[in-house]
Amino acid sequence: MRRCLECAQKEPDRACVDCQYFIQPSPLRRVPSSPVRVLLEDGYGKQYPARILVLSTTEFGLETEAPVPGRYVIRLQENLWVEVAGVSFKGKNNVHLFDILCVHRKQETARRLSREEYQLLAGSTGELIYEVTRHLPEHLQDLVREKLLAEVEKSELINALKVGVVMKYESGRFRFLSGQADLGLPMEETEKLMRQAIRQAEHRREVIISADGKKVFDLHCVPFDYRSGGLLALDITGVIEKERKMHRQEMQVYREAIAAVTGGRLYLVGSGEIEKVVSEGMELARGEVRQSRDIPEARRAMREALPVLDSRRQHAIALCLTEALANALKHAGGGCWQARQSGDTVRIIVQDRGPGIKTSELTRATLMQHYSTKNSLGCGFTLMLYYADRLYLNTGSSGTVLILDFGIMPAEGLTGLNQ
Repeated sequence: MRRCLECAQKEPDRACVDCQYFIQPSPLRRVPSSPVRVLLEDGYGKQYPARILVLSTTEFGLETEAPVPGRYVIRLQENLWVEVAGVSFKGKNNVHLFDILCVHRKQETARRLSREEYQLLAGSTGELIYEVTRHLPEHLQDLVREKLLAEVEKSELINALKVGVVMKYESGRFRFLSGQADLGLPMEETEKLMRQAIRQAEHRREVIISADGKKVFDLHCVPFDYRSGGLLALDITGVIEKERKMHRQEMQVYREAIAAVTGGRLYLVGSGEIEKVVSEGMELARGEVRQSRDIPEARRAMREALPVLDSRRQHAIALCLTEALANALKHAGGGCWQARQSGDTVRIIVQDRGPGIKTSELTRATLMQHYSTKNSLGCGFTLMLYYADRLYLNTGSSGTVLILDFGIMPAEGLTGLNQ
């Protein structure tokens, strides 16, 4: 006890794993290649995050804020958990020695870790892969190890970020090897993908979403033989959210720039906003365009539904509808349109399910005259911006929504309809 107290005062930065007093040197004393993340659970079900910094078959050196002394359970796998007790006089700060009291494996118990359990906790990536694949036929071992090592190496950084897990699948059961044990994987979908990889004898990758929609996982399944394989699972929820945040910030910059250049006549709107804009007012007409001969029919149906307008205004609306529908045909193979009225505004809405406009091309596609690429709105957009009083644009990988507003004055016969 005195030794650790003196060390805390005189050498507060000295790591306990370097101290021979903490866990005495022996052939079975190992420092894992990277700290192993686990959870300590007390008798009341409260959990404390911890990291295994050093271990032997009978002791763990843990970094944790769990109260010491105290008894805890560490669940390493579904059918493997370890009872430990903290030793208060060995360690300093948040690093303490924990004695292994009992190891529970299915229906048997032991006083120490087995060779395989010890290797899985203490081993390097290469040792883990060797242990996982050593029962394979010799002619397959090198090939499988090479493939699995490539996948596991990708997880080294992910593992440090607390979002990865490596597991082995054999005879219908998963066995946890390394990473974050409580990742919360949807196991039914995970096992289905693993079985497909084994059945097809090829690497399978799939992105799946948890049942509650709160987590996104990137799964990599590598088959070993006809009944076993390896799984690398990455929780990419945080990565996706960060990308979305960056995209929102980027879109805000484009939104402000385009609104400023057009005098507030062109608005880039998000998916949530566009739904409100699309539903405003009373529907006058709607239709669908699948080929070029549908465009004249769309113009006719719109003219019949519109309020009585002077010929110049009718021509402007018809021309803009034609350009918008031509773009939908060119870039998305067709789309649907609506004409709506809200007060003294007629609104034309054209939607498609094409690839959308790339963010990097937004300003040129909307503001540069005669600019056109495969995924842009083409030179017709300049014309629409000239005739319409206000435009709303929402575009992305699931399609584009273009809304054009045209003001009409009460004197032009708002309530009268063409017969």
